[in-house]
Amino acid sequence: MDVVRGQLERLVEVLEPQMEFLNCHMVDYLVKGHWRTYIPGDIRKELNGVSDLLGAKEVFWSQFDSKTQVSYKFPALIEHLENMKSYKLDALPDVTITLDQLRMAFNASLKETRLKMPELMSVKKCHEVEIASGVVASLCTVIAGKILDDDLSKVAVVDAGDGKGYLSSRVALEHGIKVLGIDSNEGHTASAEKRRDKLKKKVRKAVQKADLTNDEYFNDLLENGVNVEPNYRTTTKLIDFDTNLIEMVKEQFPDSEATQFCLAGLHTCGNLGPNCLRLFHQNPHIKALCNVGCCYHLLIEEFIVDRYYNQDKVKDNPGVGFPMSDFLRAKKFYLGRNARNVAAESIDRSAFNRENPSDKLGYRAMLEIVLQQLGAEVNTQVGKIKCSNFVDYSRKSLGRLNVDSSGISDEFLNDLENKFHVELEQLKVFYLYRMTYAPILEAVILLDRLLFLKECGYKNSFLVKLFDPVVSPRCYSILAFK
Repeated sequence: MDVVRGQLERLVEVLEPQMEFLNCHMVDYLVKGHWRTYIPGDIRKELNGVSDLLGAKEVFWSQFDSKTQVSYKFPALIEHLENMKSYKLDALPDVTITLDQLRMAFNASLKETRLKMPELMSVKKCHEVEIASGVVASLCTVIAGKILDDDLSKVAVVDAGDGKGYLSSRVALEHGIKVLGIDSNEGHTASAEKRRDKLKKKVRKAVQKADLTNDEYFNDLLENGVNVEPNYRTTTKLIDFDTNLIEMVKEQFPDSEATQFCLAGLHTCGNLGPNCLRLFHQNPHIKALCNVGCCYHLLIEEFIVDRYYNQDKVKDNPGVGFPMSDFLRAKKFYLGRNARNVAAESIDRSAFNRENPSDKLGYRAMLEIVLQQLGAEVNTQVGKIKCSNFVDYSRKSLGRLNVDSSGISDEFLNDLENKFHVELEQLKVFYLYRMTYAPILEAVILLDRLLFLKECGYKNSFLVKLFDPVVSPRCYSILAFK
């Protein structure tokens, strides 16, 4: 606990002087001069003109992509990038563990997924499900071994935020464990049930392709007719701290003897992730936890009010999501909406794919100049716009904002884009520079959750790197067992 607290303290010290920068609005980039305000002078001096700015993007990609080793002429920028890499979670000692280390914590081998069924999932989802399903099944085995004399029939999985049932259906199908998928969105539940029915048609071919026909479990599955439903059910409900899991499972599985549960969640949005940790702590029947969070922008913070938060979503996202630990709550520490958005960025994927920030970032910044020219004040967001160029973007955006654009010519808009040609390249480098703080911001969110569990007394709580961050940027899972 002291080690986690110490690393969290270190990261907070790095972030606190940068919070204004991390919460600035990209829409104000041009009108408020973000480049001069927030980019350090020694880095600005290295980047003179478009050629240097293009070279700076190469530096970002090469420094965060180990496959590319290139020497560049920007020492101040490179020093910043090297410093930022030292704060990434996998660079912090003693606060995260690998899958191999998790095997040692389990004192057993991790179960592995042997069925390959890519037809019903994206490459990203396949990668996540194949790893996470084995971890969840292993947690169930740990529960059975520690509490139930190895009787796995008395253990069930509750999948919070089940979505389309990717994880839960795989655990039920391949490992024969009863899984109740719970989602607050009725549409997601319906999609999960449709997918479950499609799954039946794919299993026989997958078993044969994986050469598992001689495996006793899979042989029985095929001989008795593939049916996922006996072990996997779904229901629409908002999980809260009064939810009686035993009754819910009994209702869906009348013959179930399950009295102990593993609470799973693969990419639980917003406050659902923190609430799962609290539910693990408060419910004595939940003996294990595997939670991968996402959608940090939907977190509700205790010490700052998000004026852009959609109040219609509050009922489906109750409680406070950050901070969780007594340590950060005592500091009254907060991040802010834009910083939480940055936390969800992936510098690893961006570097690997050599991704340029979208031109629409620059379009939106120039639109702010157009709005000033028109004397228009707007308090709503533009949202996503499909467009072919800046003129098209401006016309569609102004229409969406109900702003009369008849006083602005296409020639003016084209001249504006030409005028800010260099600044638009600066904006892309600015965006990448700010993205280097994403791993630190995410680390603070995740270490706060881990510290919460440590403070609650759970020695067997871990932050585990489950996935390849290029394939699945939200790659860390909070794991715990009682």
